[in-house]
Amino acid sequence: MISDIELLKLLHDKPEEGLKVMMDSYMALIYTIIFNKLSGTYSKEDIEECVSDVFFQVFHYKNRIDLEKGSIKAFLAVVAKRKAIDMYRKNKNNNHIPIEDLPEDLYSMVDDVANSLLLKESKSVLINAIKSLGEPDSEIVIRKYYLYQSSKDISSDLGIKVNTIDKKVSRCIQKLKNVLGGIL
Repeated sequence: MISDIELLKLLHDKPEEGLKVMMDSYMALIYTIIFNKLSGTYSKEDIEECVSDVFFQVFHYKNRIDLEKGSIKAFLAVVAKRKAIDMYRKNKNNNHIPIEDLPEDLYSMVDDVANSLLLKESKSVLINAIKSLGEPDSEIVIRKYYLYQSSKDISSDLGIKVNTIDKKVSRCIQKLKNVLGGIL
């Protein structure tokens, strides 16, 4: 089986071949995820269309795949779950499923996945913003807000005056607010 790095490179360099390899590698997984969500409610053709939509969406957003955040397999699985849920919600008026047939923890499962993905994405954006501050600013922010070190301790460790540490922290927070669009 091809590695994620090789597959991503193939998707960028030879898109059609990359898509074929991705589909060959993960078709069964994606079909199973969607089938488990939609069987009994949708036809085989609808399920196959949803599977195709998953691969099309992942192919379309291939530039957004970040292997540091997770594997291509995980990315595909999340997209498949979302597509299946979207398909169910979009057509729920046409295909009524009695409430007693739904799993009791369906909504909590969806919320857990969505919240987990949002939290992971938020942390990643914040870490990248902190890294963009450069040294020693990024180190000062990490020590202050992640390691909970006092300005005095940071000062002694880095050999920078305490009042300079405090000024840098204040300026860094302002820079981070600007970088993150006021969210901090």
